[in-house]
Amino acid sequence: MTNERPGGLAARYYTDGEVFASEMDRVFARNWVMVGHVSEVAEPGMVVTARVGDESVLVANDAGQLRAMFNVCQHRGHELVTSGQARLDRITCPYHAWTYGLDGRLLHARGEEVGDVCVPRVRLETLAGFVFVNLSAEAAGLAATAPGVQDDLLARVPDAPRRVLSARRTHEMRANWKVVVENYNECYHCPNVHKWFTSGVVAPGSYRIASGGSVIHHAAERPGQPPAWTDADGDGDGARTARAEAVGADAETRAGDGARTASADAVGAGEGASAGTRAGDGGGVGDGYEAYFVWPVSAIQCYPGQVVNTFRWVPLAVDRTLLIREWWFDTADLTEAQSRLVSDDWENTVAEDFGIVESVQRGVASRGYTPGPLIEDPSGVCGVHSENSVRHLQDLARASLDGAV
Repeated sequence: MTNERPGGLAARYYTDGEVFASEMDRVFARNWVMVGHVSEVAEPGMVVTARVGDESVLVANDAGQLRAMFNVCQHRGHELVTSGQARLDRITCPYHAWTYGLDGRLLHARGEEVGDVCVPRVRLETLAGFVFVNLSAEAAGLAATAPGVQDDLLARVPDAPRRVLSARRTHEMRANWKVVVENYNECYHCPNVHKWFTSGVVAPGSYRIASGGSVIHHAAERPGQPPAWTDADGDGDGARTARAEAVGADAETRAGDGARTASADAVGAGEGASAGTRAGDGGGVGDGYEAYFVWPVSAIQCYPGQVVNTFRWVPLAVDRTLLIREWWFDTADLTEAQSRLVSDDWENTVAEDFGIVESVQRGVASRGYTPGPLIEDPSGVCGVHSENSVRHLQDLARASLDGAV
């Protein structure tokens, strides 16, 4: 008697341009997407731009108020800000010089009277200092979408909102965005592929991933020896120390919980993650590894020693995805140890996945490909020998596209 396991998503979800076009509306225009950090727009006049699905969005500090809007002139559609960041007292379109305030309201159209004009606003919320936007006015708020994540992050890294961008690396992959985020959200391949990560960052036997709603939580203990970039107490070389006693009893109750099983209600596609949907803890405040992925393309990680780093993925085409990898320390200038960590992580973990996801993309486009069974742990929480989180991502994709393709 065979043990039948359900297969994964059909290949067309990764290769069909019509599916990709539908995702721009049904996934990226309706969910929260991380676009940066409050430190990048900390002062009045600071502006950053980011791509959200097939849209360009700008975030501006308007006299201390953060505002997000579509990055498009209301005259004839030119992008208002063409650089990734700027410092402006007003926004002047490069095409015909229509000028807007940082609140998006038209100030003048080269002397012509054109009536009241305003650039459409975009919803903006923050999570532990990270800036998220949502193009939909009807979507649930960020706190409801990712319940408990901000509290967890601030308990682990209290100064996360005060961190600054210290390093950024980007790479364009010839792979569908779902291939890329599925790869990120399973560690079934880690022992075989990521030797540095599973020896220098995490203890692989402790790695757990729990999925619920829009959030996938990763947690692992650090290796037996403190990682090279931390001191013996597990404090980051450049991170501000936050001892467990500063967090109080919460740290004691959270540490060492092991793998908490996600309930059936918590893993329903499209619902907010249950506050109890966690993969456990990385061994104490500032000590282990934790990561929070927020559907569809945002992840905030804490390496041992309160090292905060992020992944953002930008879908460029059905078979192209841009990775934006960023590190957030106390100062913009990296120490020698931090610089070595950033390079080691890129060369020995991140870059190891480039060829893998591109090979998968070629494979799912093959006439010989039929989606195989996924290896799932009955508990609902997976480690390095299962891939329940991939099933969860695929369920989210199906639910988002239901009836559209």
